Amino acid sequence: MAGILFGKGFPNTQKYEDQQTRLRNDYARFQELENSSLYQRYQELDRKIHSGDFEKKVLDLKHKKFKDTQEYLQLKRFNELNKNKEIKTYLKFYRSGKGKRMQEIFESDAFKRYKELQKYLNSPEFYKEKSGSDFKKSEAYQKYKAFKKLKKNKDIRWALKTEKSEAWKTFKKLEESDRIAEYYELKAIVESQEFKDFKTYMEDRHRFKKSDEAALLKEFADLKKHKDIIWFLRKKEEKPFEEIKKWELTFEDNFNGASLDTNKWITGYYWGKALMNDTYSLEGEKQYYTADNIEIRDSVLRIITQKEQIEGKVWNPTWGFRKEKFDYTSGLISTGQSFRQQYGRFEAKVRFNKAYPFINAFWMVGEKMVPHVDVFKSMYPGGRLLEAGIIADVTKKTVKESTKRIKGARFTRDFYIYSLDWSGKEMVWRINGVEVYRQTHNIPEEPMYLTFCTTLPEEPKDSDLPAVMEIDWIRCFQKKD
Repeated sequence: MAGILFGKGFPNTQKYEDQQTRLRNDYARFQELENSSLYQRYQELDRKIHSGDFEKKVLDLKHKKFKDTQEYLQLKRFNELNKNKEIKTYLKFYRSGKGKRMQEIFESDAFKRYKELQKYLNSPEFYKEKSGSDFKKSEAYQKYKAFKKLKKNKDIRWALKTEKSEAWKTFKKLEESDRIAEYYELKAIVESQEFKDFKTYMEDRHRFKKSDEAALLKEFADLKKHKDIIWFLRKKEEKPFEEIKKWELTFEDNFNGASLDTNKWITGYYWGKALMNDTYSLEGEKQYYTADNIEIRDSVLRIITQKEQIEGKVWNPTWGFRKEKFDYTSGLISTGQSFRQQYGRFEAKVRFNKAYPFINAFWMVGEKMVPHVDVFKSMYPGGRLLEAGIIADVTKKTVKESTKRIKGARFTRDFYIYSLDWSGKEMVWRINGVEVYRQTHNIPEEPMYLTFCTTLPEEPKDSDLPAVMEIDWIRCFQKKD
């Protein structure tokens, strides 16, 4: 067995998936446009209508509304701030002149002297003087009298009282804050004549009909969506689809139905379904596979492993099938009866919430148990280590493993996209697009089918049950000739 691959982590699954989805959607859109009458018509009229500025202007005139603009977001944000309770309090306090008066008092010599004396009166030096026999003759006493006098000052009394108010606290909180700065900035914008004119212009339902561009676009009655032409030409120049063009989709399941598609999947080991239309477990496995442990909710297939007593078949290579009682049930899905492929790209978006002794696996196999390929397998405790690779019967007597332990994430926390690229020369494993293992020997040379399952080689803790492996989608591709 090969050593551990210490990865530096993988791209965020959602971001990676969104990028790949956008690429596929863009390519499908590109193909559709390339063969469309729209594009054919565009080529005919390109000499006349070829300005990118013109095309963008038309799109804005036709489709863009005020709600689609940055100015709308500015107005919306201003209205939100204008209704904010704290900002209302701030503005009321400010407009009343109290803020200015507080500032003037705080900056006055009298208030500064008051604060200076207050600090002195709370000092050890003052208390020492106060406890003396000649306190009333001392300078400390004169400061004490001055403090008492200042404390009765009308402005100071008002400022001290106001300082304790919630209105003042809110005023101070917002006075130099980003929020009040944003409020004033937006207020200046939305109350400007330029903004008002723009809003009126954008809300004019007939602005396109009034434009010079409308007269020219009468010749383009069949090109109502020529924004697609702009997009098409840009992609044609950028050439982002060179890799995706090499592949064609051969199998896909997004689990959008209410139940498992039995035209694609069986819910047990292939030979059990093929020979006796029943399921079984292998010798030493603590779980029994049932279809009841497979459910589809919110377009996600869930394989549930739970504590449940059941009787089922066990396969032993020497003794064959026998009945045995199990304390645990789990699930397995396989394309053994519907889909097999030699070479290509095989990928799935999977999440599992428990690691060993729950062996969650995405694997592929042909007519015999070897060779078989693990796209991933959670063989180790803790959820931070996976295994991937080939198990091949090289000498037809000895089973040889060519596998890699993969580290780089806590795999029990989130979905990851596990993929395998298989050719006649090599196999390449990736997680979220990052290569984690490459193998150039013992490459299988027969069609294989897909299997997903959770196996229990040991009894789990009751606190770890139920365990769930979730499959969001599965896709297989083949290189085009």
